[in-house]
This record gives sequence, C-alpha cells and structure tokens, in this order.
Amino acid sequence: MPVTKIELRRQMRLRLGASAGQAAEKSLAIVASIAVHPLWARVRVLALYSALPGEPDLAALWSATAPRRFCYPRIEVGGMAFFEVASPAELIPAPWHSGIREPIFDPARLLPPEKIDWILVPGLAFTSDGWRLGRGGGFYDRYLASLPPGAMKLGVCFQCQLVASIPLEAHDQRLDAIVTENGFEGHLPIIAGAQ
Repeated sequence: MPVTKIELRRQMRLRLGASAGQAAEKSLAIVASIAVHPLWARVRVLALYSALPGEPDLAALWSATAPRRFCYPRIEVGGMAFFEVASPAELIPAPWHSGIREPIFDPARLLPPEKIDWILVPGLAFTSDGWRLGRGGGFYDRYLASLPPGAMKLGVCFQCQLVASIPLEAHDQRLDAIVTENGFEGHLPIIAGAQ
C-alpha cells in the first residue's frame, strides 16, 4: 500500500529530529554548493525563507559575492507574497507561527513573481527529480505556479529528506533541481538552460 502524505510527513519529521545536531554544518555545505554554481553569479533577486528548526538555514547566502536583492515570504489572507528586505534583521516573528520570521507588510517592497530569478524552497521530503512534499498548507505550490518560465525553482533539503517517491496531487509543482549537503540532485541540464 502506498504511503500517504500524512504518513510521509510524520516519517520525515522523525528523520529530521534524529539528524538535527548536524543541521548547521550541513546548511553551510548547501550554501557552498549554491554559491559555486555557474549560474549563481547571474542571480539578482533571490527568494529565501526563514528556516524552521531542522530545516537548512541559508542565511549565509547574504555574505556570498555579487550584489543581489533578497526577499522572503509573508503569509497573507489568500496566499503568500515575497517582500524585499535589506537584512535578515528586518524579519519579524510571524503571528501565525512562533518559529517563523517574516518581512513586514510594505507594498513598496513587494516583489512580483516575474522579478524573482531563483526561489529556494523548503519542504519535508523531496525526490531527486524535483517533486516536493511541503507541510500541508499549499502556499509554495500556489506561488510556484505563478512564477514565469525563466525563474529557477530550487528545492533545498538535507540528504536524509530525499525519498524515492511522493504521493502527488494535481496542484503539486515540480522543482527544477534539488540541492543537499552533497550538492545538486536531479535535472542539472534544466539549470544549465536557465536564464
């Protein structure tokens, strides 16, 4: 019998809890893989996320070379939007989750999907060919569907989060590639053809 999304989420939370002690070191390895990718130098607008405990923390990308703009998601009624921030210190605790930090709502800092070059996407489980299991809210899947074809959708996870398959639904969005502490997984030719 195939595993359900609910059961897979439970399994992945257990896996992440068991490997939490190495999260900081593995996060830095993920950042290093991203920062040496040939297309990294072309990224001008990067969509990040505020890491939950157990998720890869990508804050070190702020110190990577080349000037670029950073934006973070904010959950609002009706979905998720990305707002530009000048530094991670501008993020505030989300009213809906104590472990997540979000940008303030400022229409002048709203970045529409067509401005984003790369979006780094968290989740609970991933396949090496780009499928992702999120936490169940559907916010990322809806946002990813709004991105233009040139935007790079990059799943970010630890190696222990890679699985052979994920139960899929019609709204699930495929990512262009996955990066773990061991480097890039999956369809690197798609990345090579990106803008």
